[in-house]
Amino acid sequence: MNFQKIIITSGATKEWIDPVRFISNASSGKMGFHLAEEFKNFSGNLIYIHGSVLEKYSSPKNSKIISVETTEEMLNAIINEITENTLLIMAAAPADFKPKKQSEQKIKKEKENNFFIELEKNPDILLNVKSFVDENKLENVIRVGFAAETENLEFNANSKLKKKGLKYIIGNYVNKSSLGFGEVESSVKIFSSTKLEKEIIDSSKEKIAKEIYHFLSHEFKN
Repeated sequence: MNFQKIIITSGATKEWIDPVRFISNASSGKMGFHLAEEFKNFSGNLIYIHGSVLEKYSSPKNSKIISVETTEEMLNAIINEITENTLLIMAAAPADFKPKKQSEQKIKKEKENNFFIELEKNPDILLNVKSFVDENKLENVIRVGFAAETENLEFNANSKLKKKGLKYIIGNYVNKSSLGFGEVESSVKIFSSTKLEKEIIDSSKEKIAKEIYHFLSHEFKN
């Protein structure tokens, strides 16, 4: 299977509360960066779309770099780049929610002990990509998702895979201190629509990216 284009997303998105505060998550962009480094020779046209990442994970070699901030900006960047014969690997961690209203000025502390922010859902990137691909009848657009979970990994990952029409989904457990995010080692499971395909246990993200590359490149060459 020959891809004209590979799109890899990376890092977290930010949703602003006011000019100095935002909603985001602890993604460093490390996994997406190393995936881009691995896939750079699989296609002559690699697009790296990143949100908030550590500087060292912002510019993989031999890639077109697109920097975005919000979840909607990431979705729009993907839609603008997708063509037929595209492989999309959605390694980014976009914010699922955003403030319904954004203050134009810094919100000051008030006498009240509590301050409430009303949130609304962001668009689901992979669901919107699926709709775009279907509506435009784009052929051979393969989508690989990630599922970062705190519980029920297999159930949640497989539910997302089926709902979003993915070829594969890569699931891993995360928490704020010791699993999944940043520089720590991780473990992942690769699911297809029929079964658990591969498990990579207690490895650096560089090694996990290599294993994912070897698995997917073998699958897509057959």
